[in-house]
Order: sequence, then C-alpha cells, then structure tokens
Amino acid sequence: MKKNHILIAFLAFAMYFLTGAACLVVGSSLPHLVKLYQMQLTQVVLLGSFYAFGRVLTVYGTGRLVEKLGPIKVLAIGVVLVGAFLLGIPSIANYYAGLFFAFLGGVGMGAQDTVCPVLLSTAFKKNYEGSLSAGQAMFGLGSFTTPFLVGLLLSNNQPFYFAYYILLLVPVIMLICMPFAKMDMQEHEESKAESVKPLYGKNVILAYATILIVCAAYCAAVNTISMYTSSFAESMGISSSSSAYMLTIYNLGCFLGSLAFILILRKVKTQKVLIINNVCAALALLIAIFINKAAVYFVGVFIAGFFLGVLFSVIVAIATRIGYKRISIASSLVAIVGGASDILTPIITGFLVEKVGVGFSFWYAVIMIIITLIAAVMLMVNTTEKEYA
Repeated sequence: MKKNHILIAFLAFAMYFLTGAACLVVGSSLPHLVKLYQMQLTQVVLLGSFYAFGRVLTVYGTGRLVEKLGPIKVLAIGVVLVGAFLLGIPSIANYYAGLFFAFLGGVGMGAQDTVCPVLLSTAFKKNYEGSLSAGQAMFGLGSFTTPFLVGLLLSNNQPFYFAYYILLLVPVIMLICMPFAKMDMQEHEESKAESVKPLYGKNVILAYATILIVCAAYCAAVNTISMYTSSFAESMGISSSSSAYMLTIYNLGCFLGSLAFILILRKVKTQKVLIINNVCAALALLIAIFINKAAVYFVGVFIAGFFLGVLFSVIVAIATRIGYKRISIASSLVAIVGGASDILTPIITGFLVEKVGVGFSFWYAVIMIIITLIAAVMLMVNTTEKEYA
C-alpha cells in the first residue's frame, strides 16, 4: 500500500472509531444524563433523535460536497463538528444546549457516511468490502470504548462525562494528520472501477427499496439496543457501573464480529451474510428474553452484537454496488434512511417504554430484526452479479 494510502486508510478508520464512540454518548450514559439535565428519560432520549436529525438533514448535501471540495476537506469539517458534540454535551449542563450539540454531532457523522466509503475504495482497491467490514470493526471498537470508559470512571467514583473529554483526543490527532493526506476525486474515479463490483437488480427500483428497508429496520434495531440496554440493566437491579458494562459487552461483540467478517466476507456473499446474521441475532435476543436472567442477557447481547455489528457495512457495500456509478451518493442515501430511522426510533420507543416499561425495548429490537430479515430475503432474490441483457 502506498504511504499516502496508509494515511487515507488511517483517517477513514479513525473516523469510524470516532463516530462509533459519539453514537454511544447518549445510550451509554442515559441514566446519568437524566440526572445531569434533570429531565425525564423520554425527553433525554430525544438527544438521539436530534443527532440523527442532524445526520439525515445534511448527509445528502455532504455527499455532493465530497464531489466538489474533495473528501479530506469534508472529513475535516465532520471531525470538528463531532468534536464540538463531545465537548459541548457535558460542558454545558442544559438540556436544550444538549439538543443543539447532538444536532451538530449528527451533521458531523454525515462526513463518515459519505467520505469513508470513498477513502476506503481508494486505499483498498482489491478488498473494498473487507475494508468496509474493518471500518465497521473500528466503529464497533468506538462504540465499545464509550460505555467501557463510562463504567470504568463510575467504578472509580469519577464523573461519567470525563469519558467524553478523553475521546476528544481522537479528533485532535485526526486534524493534525489531515494536512499530510493527499487525495482528489479523480483518483477515486480511477480506483472505483477496480474496487466496487456492480450488483445488478432484476428490478432496480425494487433493489433500492429493499436495501433501504433493510437499512431502516436494522438501524431501528441497533439504535434501540444501544439506547436502552443500560437503562434496562438498571431496571433489573444491576448497578450503574455494571449496567454500562452490559452495553460494553454488546459493543465488544460488534467489534469482534466485524473483525471476523473481514475474512468471512471474502468467501461468503454479502446478501447471504445479511440473512444469516439477522437470524442468529434474533435467536440470541429471543433466548435471553424468555430465560430473563441477567447473566443470559450478557451472553445474548454479546452474540447479537457479534452478528449485528458488521451489517451496516454490509448494507453500505450492497447499496454502493447497486449504485456503483456514484458511490458517495449511494452511501448518502443509506445514511439518510438510517438517520430517518434513528430520528423516529427514540420517539416511538420512548412512547412504548413509557406505556409498557423499558423491557419492551428488547422485543422491539427483535421485531425490527425480523423485518430486516424479510427485506434481506427479498433483496437476495432480486439481485445478481451478472448484468442483464
């Protein structure tokens, strides 16, 4: 790999890590944010909606900016905004300020959605799908790091929000490295034909519709798990520090699964992985729900994370293969749908949790996984790697 490509790959993976950590800021410390803001749980979860709103509102425009300004400049903007989110949430103990910073963080995440696939398609011409899985592993590592730091700090009687300040080291390092990375869209266009293998649909509209349904339902499932696992664990009588570790275990599963699938995706088609992994994740959560023991939930969320963690990169890979001519736009469409799902999920689940209890959040996640599975089967039936005459 060329020296410049190593730096490009580093920036892409670092952005995955950063956004993975930022996505878990609300979910990993939800009970503590409730106390910090002195608001109800159903109000604080709306920070997740505002984060998603910022993402969905700007991600398509971000995709267009990538084509005009180049990926490195757009990435720099995204890193600054995510850094502002991490700094602002704990520094200003005001609920409405928190909503504003959550919105900024979502805008910043739009850079990950649109820039990282472009960077990886350039740096990894021969293993694009595997590089996306590696990126998802870094996202999972970031998601693991936030609740781990929160649990570690609480165990040592330190404020939970110190975790946010520690994570600020990542955007600082990235901004220092960016001036040395050189890349333009012409290089991306030259490498795209080598790295992205087209996926053809018997019905192109149906192919796009099914992958977007998959994306929406999948994001609803993982967002629900990330948002409510800590609160659910506390409702079972588990301590605050240990409840954060349950979410940590889930994200550890996401990280390890994404690493494992770097190799698996070389042998198994992405459409099959999408189906098999959803079946395994649904079974793991259903077993945990029916046995209803804390130890089983720890095992169940780990297994679910192992199979779910890689799937967003699988979804992006499939979407960009369907829209292979303009992968930054294809990936931004996935992000728009995923972001819309993330906006609605806290609102819908907040209402349901208020009515029937936080335990229903796991049932909701299972329902969304089943919807994902049905759409994934339809997608597999409707797509092929051979171009139709």
